[in-house]
Amino acid sequence: MSSQLQQGIDRLGLVSWQRWTLIATAVLAAVAASTICAVEAGHQTGVVVVLVAMLALAAACIPDSHTALAVEGLVVWQWLASTDDPTLAWVIPLALCLFLFHTVIALMAVTPISAVVDRSILVRWSARSGYVVAATIGMWVLAFVMDERPAPGNAFVTFVGLVALILLVVAARVYGAPSSQDPASQDPVSSRKK
Repeated sequence: MSSQLQQGIDRLGLVSWQRWTLIATAVLAAVAASTICAVEAGHQTGVVVVLVAMLALAAACIPDSHTALAVEGLVVWQWLASTDDPTLAWVIPLALCLFLFHTVIALMAVTPISAVVDRSILVRWSARSGYVVAATIGMWVLAFVMDERPAPGNAFVTFVGLVALILLVVAARVYGAPSSQDPASQDPVSSRKK
């Protein structure tokens, strides 16, 4: 038992400064999403926020597990259970916080704890995330406009919006892929410790 504890303590010394920053970002993003739900509902749900914080910390410590899915599911349940109109403007910062949490967990899942991800990779990762942010806001605006219209829904407009979203995602994937001559794509992760 003491040898396992010592191994855990030794592993803490291997964690890079960037990994600590990513862990803090993931936990804060999940807590912010849960807090947005509580603020919009108008009543305090401290137990749920604390549960989300503990699950987010567990997901950040073991990012290749399904704990992150539990965090996202709990926050979505909190939003749907506490909100009469799920298309309120509060859903935009909520979705962006969940996206940030998901993205950071995904980045941590593919890198070792001692890794420092190269700056060019982080810039490309952030640029690709911008497409998702724009698509999220665009789809919310489309849903809001369609909900506020006095006329009945239009399946054609919905189809066009969905096709446009799919084309944006495909364009981001095709044009965002690194070329084989890109020096940053040769060594994406540096294992040096700072």
